[in-house]
Amino acid sequence: MGKEQWGARFFLLCLFLCTAFLFVFSTIYPVANRVREISNQKMIQNKSDFLPLQQIPKTFQMAIVDTEDRRFYSHFGVDPIGIVRSFFVDLEGNQVSEGGSTITQQLIRNTILTPEKTFTRKIKEAVLSVALDTFMSKDEILDLYVNVIYFGHGAYGAERAAQVYFGKPLSSLSLSEWSMLAGIPNAPSNLDPYSFMDRAKARQKEVLQHLVDAHYISQQVANAAYQQVLMLKRTLFLPGPLQDLRCFYPKMLLSAS
Repeated sequence: MGKEQWGARFFLLCLFLCTAFLFVFSTIYPVANRVREISNQKMIQNKSDFLPLQQIPKTFQMAIVDTEDRRFYSHFGVDPIGIVRSFFVDLEGNQVSEGGSTITQQLIRNTILTPEKTFTRKIKEAVLSVALDTFMSKDEILDLYVNVIYFGHGAYGAERAAQVYFGKPLSSLSLSEWSMLAGIPNAPSNLDPYSFMDRAKARQKEVLQHLVDAHYISQQVANAAYQQVLMLKRTLFLPGPLQDLRCFYPKMLLSAS
């Protein structure tokens, strides 16, 4: 048995004990209510446009799940193998990364906890994620996540992000548009289509392939969506002597490379 499997078993044992402790004191610290409260505060603070899950296109939901946390509907808030693998990577690199985080963990990190990268915070995050997965439905977790997660350019939540990047509501986006949008939360500053078109297109291709692998769309449909020319909302800032031409481009055209 490899070190990752032994590590996963040890992690599960520790997690079980910590979760049992949380159950005992759940009335003192109602994690689900706390997450709901802070999520609502953040949506008001960030001027997010809340969308109930029923109004979020199902394919967009699946794109988020299959890209960020494909075992979301089967795990219990954390992915033990992913966390243990990340733990050994952290030890070898002598630093703390965010690898192995589930959607539930990301929601906890963006509401209850601070963004500091420490082992202590990661343990708290894992324990609280298991508790949240127990006291809150998967649909509600996904709904809050999609509405509070950061998409870059000051846009929190998918509806606000759709307006910022494409100038229209999420429900009006095409497959090509929302497949690009779904890939941004993983690293908003590095996958920003305004600044890094090549990276954004590469990430879009990954999102579309995840949907193909999950049998939500065909390869032909995915290829067509990838090849579609996208028009972003903001003005294209051209470099150097071409800057004077930007007034002729009210929107940025983003096509496949």
